[in-house]
Amino acid sequence: MENNTYNVRELAHKLKQGTISANEKAWLDTWYAGFNDEEVLLSASKYQNPEQLRESILSKITAQMETPEQPVRKVFTLWRNIAAAAAVVLLVTFAALYKNQVLEVIDPAKQIDLVTAPGKHRQISLPDGTRIWLSPGSRISYPDKFRTKERLVTLEGEAFFDVVHDEDHPFVIQSGQLKTVVLGTSFNVKAYPDQIISEVTVISGKVAVQEHNLPKSQQAIMVLNQRALYNKADRSLIKENYPNASKFLSQRTGLFSYDGASLQTVVDDLSHQYGIRVNLTPDITQNGFYGHINTNEPIDKTFNKLCAVMDLRWKRVENQYFLQPLSSNN
Repeated sequence: MENNTYNVRELAHKLKQGTISANEKAWLDTWYAGFNDEEVLLSASKYQNPEQLRESILSKITAQMETPEQPVRKVFTLWRNIAAAAAVVLLVTFAALYKNQVLEVIDPAKQIDLVTAPGKHRQISLPDGTRIWLSPGSRISYPDKFRTKERLVTLEGEAFFDVVHDEDHPFVIQSGQLKTVVLGTSFNVKAYPDQIISEVTVISGKVAVQEHNLPKSQQAIMVLNQRALYNKADRSLIKENYPNASKFLSQRTGLFSYDGASLQTVVDDLSHQYGIRVNLTPDITQNGFYGHINTNEPIDKTFNKLCAVMDLRWKRVENQYFLQPLSSNN
């Protein structure tokens, strides 16, 4: 609790000893005014509002200061003033050390849970100003007030994060067994429960990724155009260069670009974006696709475009989609 000029505890001690200067007292008063601890005092008093409480305290202090000194009571009055100063010191220290705990009693943080439907994207802003682009079929949970050492959120699915820098309060994302820690950067987390591989890709800044509850010595540190791949099956974590990381800037809004990606990769993306199941015949899974797909469009329009480029046809059977070559007789 220290600024460039004064230390709160030192000033509180000076206040108790009566050696505080006018400038120091003015600074301490300004600092102390930033704490809303009247609510704590009011909860255990007979007063209805902060004004009544302050008026009562002020009147008692004024009465003590204006009471004529009497020799037989001089020592008692001195000790009473010292006790009052000590009480102020304790109150200042309490407010400095336990403000968040007190606020949690007065105004507890509420957990917010958001879910995106298949085919729907959502952009949200967190209490610290961090922006998140939540992909379709994803779930995120976070408090409406960040009051702990870490700014903790949980993610199931995929989201793009643009985190506000705060060196004293790291931003932590818990996604299954994967833990991602950042100070301020842009990155994408892909951690669907039904996929064996989870990914964290960095667009700017620096990100630390590790398996939950494992020591920092086993974490991967990534910077621009790098990503971490976590395998749930064997609990392995590897880091690799990923020059195409900037693609997530457009994918966060549902716009996908492919430069020779396998058709299997394309339909995997479509499956998660639309919340559907897509089946390919084995002979076309590795065919390369070049083009753009806007997953904000209806699924039938997307399949029509894809099939026109790849010489395919598609059909729907109940809740599943099937893609196959035009020459197929099935």
